[in-house]
Amino acid sequence: MEFKYQRRKFLFNALKGGALLLTSPLLKSCQESLYAGFKVVDANCTGCGICLSVCNYNAILLPETSKYAIVQNQCTECGICKSSCKAGAITVSCNDYFINESRCTACGACLSTCKSDAIIIGSSSLTYSIKSSCVGCGKCVEACSTQGKAISYKVQYYSVGSNCHGCVEICSGACSYGAISKVSGKSHIDTSKCVRCGKCYSACRHNAITKASVTLDQTKCTKCGKCYDACTYSSISKSGTATTVDPHIDLTACTRCGSCVAVCPQSAIYLVSPGNDADPAINQDKCTSCGVCFTVCPSEAIERELFTATIDGTHCYKCGKCEKICPSDAIIND
Repeated sequence: MEFKYQRRKFLFNALKGGALLLTSPLLKSCQESLYAGFKVVDANCTGCGICLSVCNYNAILLPETSKYAIVQNQCTECGICKSSCKAGAITVSCNDYFINESRCTACGACLSTCKSDAIIIGSSSLTYSIKSSCVGCGKCVEACSTQGKAISYKVQYYSVGSNCHGCVEICSGACSYGAISKVSGKSHIDTSKCVRCGKCYSACRHNAITKASVTLDQTKCTKCGKCYDACTYSSISKSGTATTVDPHIDLTACTRCGSCVAVCPQSAIYLVSPGNDADPAINQDKCTSCGVCFTVCPSEAIERELFTATIDGTHCYKCGKCEKICPSDAIIND
């Protein structure tokens, strides 16, 4: 009898010690972290239902997937939702804008008009400048007049100064256009005949001729290079390199406002019109209820009927598959 009593007492004390051990803070915290439950953050859940496909225990409850639709009278047909929809569920008849790389000089004139930062052209270090050898012929001024109008005359016409010695034969002999004659014993230049070739300037031994000259405003320069090509006197220098980034328009950000087309001095931006003119719509058979279109629409023209998921903790086995697959980080291990 004594042996049986001692054996029972030993077992009782062992069980009592184990129970006390389980209630210790160390094991309690371990137990809580090991069996922590998953829950859905309603603010992040779009009701797409992807989590349902990986849950083998029917622990996730979602009455139905969320529904998205386009409000016709609010839609501006910018096409941003269409570009952002990976499922190809959205139909919008919108113009798409593109950049002709061969024409673009990365001048940046279009950037200031694009409020959505959809234009990517990189940066160019190209710099054009006027050399001191410039004769002021004005060909660069004419070439730039259709671009940024960055080149203008500083002195527009050739003229003869008071220090002219009257040796007209020298400067007039250099002029092939009959623009120089002798008036009151001094050389006189007929600006209506002068082509600003600079030959009289070079021929004058007394520095009595002031040549025409031009100036280039770098803040207006579009880096098109037309002045460089037009100059027949090699008096425009070019330094630096063009952009290494292929100029393009991010169609996922472009709002199709068309402002960039009007300001491009190279006519490098063009549009491609859609083949049809259907009303904007969302194909419910293709829609994955990801909610991206609802988020990116700048005119709030997409409405939704939102359903959010919940997790039944009594069925959840804490496998974590739903957390990993959720595209909107709406499931957390609490």
